[in-house]
Amino acid sequence: MEREKEIGKKAAILLKGSLQGEVSTRFSGHLSGGKASLQAATAVARMRYSKRADGTKQAYLKGIAIKMPRHGFIQHYGIEASRVRAGGTRTREKPKQTTYFFRAHLYSKGMKDKPFIDEAIEASEAVAYLAEELPKQRGEELLIFIKQQLEKQ
Repeated sequence: MEREKEIGKKAAILLKGSLQGEVSTRFSGHLSGGKASLQAATAVARMRYSKRADGTKQAYLKGIAIKMPRHGFIQHYGIEASRVRAGGTRTREKPKQTTYFFRAHLYSKGMKDKPFIDEAIEASEAVAYLAEELPKQRGEELLIFIKQQLEKQ
């Protein structure tokens, strides 16, 4: 159970290091170090747990999620030109009830995409690591399961 979890954590660490390196080289003039900074970008292994026939728990790597403030994803994907942001109202209840309005506005120039996430994934070699280690682990697990089933008969 623990081996696949370790593989996922190691791949997440590889990706996190590459992502933070890419952020620091590309956006070095824009990093504030605050709570919503791109320096807080990280990668987390997502696991799925299932119960085996013998009652033990088995962890499977479902994927690796990249977590960062939303403006990092906006930088990566860009904004299409002539996109309109809708207007509306918001109401605040504390300390007193206040309602304010905001207008719709147009992103006339848009913003070009800067695919730094894709480059960080390629540079980290996490995909190659996962492609090599996961089949080995799952193959060994399958052989052990088949061996146990044959011994029962």
